[in-house]
Amino acid sequence: MLNVSLLGTASFAVDKAVVKSDLGPAGRLLACYLFEFTGKVHRRERLADLFWQDTDPERARSALNTAIWRIRKILDQGGDGVSRHLLTIGGEVILEESADIQIDTHELESACKRALVRRNEIALTANELNDISRAVENYGGPFLDGYDDDWVLQERERLHCLFIRSTFELMRIAANQGYYERALDFGRRVLAVDPLRESVQQDVMLLLLLNGQRVEAIRTYQRLVQKLRSELDIGPMPETVRLYEDIVSGEIFGRLQDYVAGHFGAEKALAF
Repeated sequence: MLNVSLLGTASFAVDKAVVKSDLGPAGRLLACYLFEFTGKVHRRERLADLFWQDTDPERARSALNTAIWRIRKILDQGGDGVSRHLLTIGGEVILEESADIQIDTHELESACKRALVRRNEIALTANELNDISRAVENYGGPFLDGYDDDWVLQERERLHCLFIRSTFELMRIAANQGYYERALDFGRRVLAVDPLRESVQQDVMLLLLLNGQRVEAIRTYQRLVQKLRSELDIGPMPETVRLYEDIVSGEIFGRLQDYVAGHFGAEKALAF
């Protein structure tokens, strides 16, 4: 099994041992491109222009052929015959999907889509929640961190938005089922990559209260105020201030169900 990591720093591994290669910078990025877009047909000319754009056409084609040969060597380290999934047909290149190739972005996308499809479900079993959230919990960072090619930036933004939306959905599902610790974990994962998303800061404050951590909910608000002041020179939104004041005064306990419905109801999911 070849394990391909494209979230954070790109790497290829077999049985947790990193696979070394002599692809070079352009060839390595080509490999990442083929892994990310498995099952799609790519024209050779397009690949040569995309990854060797500063090289004359003949040398670019030669570099592409060499890179494809080296990618095949990497594939075969994942098992005998895995390289057969990298097809070159005339002027086209295709890397077929294969059970012998495990790609973290594909796992993330599959888990995210399952979470979003289940947004209207009343309940999930603990096993279902664990299954759907496993890939989300392994989010390793921005897609191909350190690269700034146009296609990389577009895919990075798409995956980031998918991660945020689906992790929020998992938080909402867990909160509605009373799994407050699990919901807090999902909320913190969102804030780890997007700490200024104030609506989620509110959700975390409310979850802390529901989990019996009222003092920590207050501290979370105070840290948010400091962060907003230091980074954006602004104060919190009125809704955040109101939530904080209700927590401090204890008035929140008189309308807790309204707060829960407003933060974790289906309408919030659709508006997120």
